[in-house]
Amino acid sequence: MKIRTSCCAFALAAAFLFQGCTQKKHLIVDEDYRQQVETQFEARKKLAENRDSALFSIFEKELSTEQREALQYLYAYMPLSDLADYDGDFFLRQVDYALKARSEFPWGKDISEKDFLHFVLPYRVNNENLDTARIVFYEELKDRIQGMNASEAALEVNHWCHEKMCYRGSDGRTSSPLASMRTSFGRCGEESTFAVTALRSVGIPARQVYTPRWAHQDDNHAWVEVFTDGKWHYMGACEPEARLDVGWFDVPAKRAMMIHTKAFGTYEETPEVNVKEKCFSELNVLPNYTDTKTVVVKIIDSEKHPVGGARVDFGLYNYAEFYPIVTKYTGADGIVSAKTGKGDLCIWASKGNLYDYSLLRADQDTITLIPNKQPGKEYTENFDLTVPPEKPVEMLDAALIKANSERLVQEDSIRNAYMTTFMQPEEAESLALKLKLDKAETARYIALSYGNHPEIVSYLTANASLPYALSFLGSLSEKDLRDTPAGILENHLNEAVENPGLSKDIYIEGILSPRIELEIIRPWRNKLKKDFSPDFINKSKEDISILTDWVKQNITVDTENNFYNCRITPLGVHQLKVADPISRNIYYVALCRDMGIPARVNSVTGKVQHYDGKDWQDIAFETETVTGKRGTLILENSPDNPVKPQYYSHFTLQKYDNGIFRSLDYEGKPVMNTFPAALSLEPGYYRIMTGSRYNDGNVRTRIRYFNIAENAVCKIPVQLLPLEERIEILGTIDMDTPVTDTNENAVTLKELAGENGIALSVIDPGSEPSRHILADLPAVKTTFEQWGGTILIMIPDDKQSSFSPESYKNLPGNVRYGIDKDRILLKRILKSCGKSDEVLPTSVFITPEGNIVFMAQGYRIGLGENLLRVSKLAATSDNRPARKN
Repeated sequence: MKIRTSCCAFALAAAFLFQGCTQKKHLIVDEDYRQQVETQFEARKKLAENRDSALFSIFEKELSTEQREALQYLYAYMPLSDLADYDGDFFLRQVDYALKARSEFPWGKDISEKDFLHFVLPYRVNNENLDTARIVFYEELKDRIQGMNASEAALEVNHWCHEKMCYRGSDGRTSSPLASMRTSFGRCGEESTFAVTALRSVGIPARQVYTPRWAHQDDNHAWVEVFTDGKWHYMGACEPEARLDVGWFDVPAKRAMMIHTKAFGTYEETPEVNVKEKCFSELNVLPNYTDTKTVVVKIIDSEKHPVGGARVDFGLYNYAEFYPIVTKYTGADGIVSAKTGKGDLCIWASKGNLYDYSLLRADQDTITLIPNKQPGKEYTENFDLTVPPEKPVEMLDAALIKANSERLVQEDSIRNAYMTTFMQPEEAESLALKLKLDKAETARYIALSYGNHPEIVSYLTANASLPYALSFLGSLSEKDLRDTPAGILENHLNEAVENPGLSKDIYIEGILSPRIELEIIRPWRNKLKKDFSPDFINKSKEDISILTDWVKQNITVDTENNFYNCRITPLGVHQLKVADPISRNIYYVALCRDMGIPARVNSVTGKVQHYDGKDWQDIAFETETVTGKRGTLILENSPDNPVKPQYYSHFTLQKYDNGIFRSLDYEGKPVMNTFPAALSLEPGYYRIMTGSRYNDGNVRTRIRYFNIAENAVCKIPVQLLPLEERIEILGTIDMDTPVTDTNENAVTLKELAGENGIALSVIDPGSEPSRHILADLPAVKTTFEQWGGTILIMIPDDKQSSFSPESYKNLPGNVRYGIDKDRILLKRILKSCGKSDEVLPTSVFITPEGNIVFMAQGYRIGLGENLLRVSKLAATSDNRPARKN
């Protein structure tokens, strides 16, 4: 017995000794870096002292050294939004599953400390709403990737991601990964957030990569990089290929002017850093994708002395504005530099209210600017801008493509089967009848809720008798319907302050609606105003400046620490008492609404406004002043324009603000639906930019600078510069070639062409580039119908399973669908044009004679407009096609 006791005691002592060694194992081995983290952690404790218990009481638990250091690391560098809206238990679970993945998968032992800290441990990818996806994904994936190496596992995880979601455009608020999975789709930023979260959940270093804007066309894109086999590889998020370093964006990435990624925490080892802050770094990874040049910008004053602290924007034309793909600030030597692609940029330098600018051409790499210009001068400039040329890419073996396509079909069927569990229209209409609600409205809201339909049904069932039950849902964004729980909706509906003196529209927009800007909807009704006396609330209703002054005095504005730009919830701001300017504005509006004061964030200007009983009035924060003065701008459509200009597609209106021009957001606003468009604007200095793209991506832009005076009317034409194009014959095709439509009826190309020709696209219905083509067509529906030819959408038979014509709404009436068996038609077109790459989508224009006079492969925004322009050129005698040599 004594021997057994001694053995047990020895074993117990050994266990304690082993545990003690484990407890002391450092996560951060580098002592200098560990000290840096601890110093930053202490600073964060002070910053978040108003949420001390919720955030830091977790450290009172018995934690291992690794757990403690991991938590300290996350707290040291997390953005304000996370300090304000989440608690210590949430972050500890994230830490535990990150450590668990590292220990359980074979590649975990090979991950460096640096890569684990920056690209595995972080729970946040970008500006998504947070959830427990890391835990859920780990449990789903752990068995699926057993026996694989890291590269094989990364590919397999991406196939799993494709089973769960696919691409569809949405608004700028980024859904949490679990909300995206419940919905089954998302835009590229949500797909890449989803995929990075999944990869990190199984211990694979991963990061989201962005081109902030493309050079050769409008829009941007996000994808994923993974670190395996000692290097970073790329892949399309939720768009699995047969191997790493392949994606539909291969071609456009070689034309990019900037590709970047964020690293959580301080990141030292990199050849190029665009932005380096105390909590994150923005890394320039463009050299991994294409040829680059280093641009050096020098800022001097009129005496040729260097100007320090000047802002320098590297502006790329996109969506009818010069979008800053990089913003840097000069040091004492007045110099900044950046690696970028080989295309044209507009370099804009500002210091205070002074500025200077110049185009930097593709063959230039240095420029000197003197910011001494003042706003007010009226003039017009025309520019021709060049983008990087297209480059060839390596194509995968046909057998690999075929095998991968077969997997994608299977994965589509898994996702489609899940989507059949969503409530069907007839069920929604039956529910509306039962609840005595409007049938069409009810069915619409339930359809838009997708996988969140049980929550919307629960909300409607509990609140159908209330007068604003449906109007309340109408005040939400479509994404709100997809990810807001019923309890939160009920809180806002039932706790909203009544204000019978307001019209219904003002009440819904200014008080009832919980939607303010791009924040996640969380409960805040009666949680904000309870800290104010009835007397204070009543005085604020009579004089809004009382509430404005309170917010100015009690909410600290922090412009540095919310670096992912994830909106802090109103309750988070209320508790933390620290916020970035946008989150402060959201909080102010929520505080007003909770007190019964109608308020909003103006969707065009971004300014906070309250309703004074007659009109919406701006609220002044920081240094701006509110005068209430207005002038009128009337935008007229120039009679020479080949198409009706669309906001962002063809033109933008921008207001000068402290050294730079900021675009006003009129996208989708009814005032821009017809010309002339009358806009009520603040007096000031403005510019209007218009742009037209050639088929190769190059741009002609016109910029007009003008002033708007108080009580004055200013008329400005929206004028698109004409494109000087001449088409050429790229190839020919036999017009007696038969085409089989989706009903298995045969018709020849000649019959489809008639006297006007065919705009033909061979697409992959499940891919983002193809979806963009079909999304572009409604904008030119009327013009295409007037043209009179045929728009022929061909689907290869190996992609047919992911095609559903009902998915595409409001397309031109002359759209026809066909099935391209074995891609025979695509192969004939490519061979005739001297091409071999079966890139989807491939779009061509075929004249009635069988001449192919236009071709575009891959990702292309505005394709409908390109095809229309070519159809007009092909029909005019002055532009008879010239045969390509």
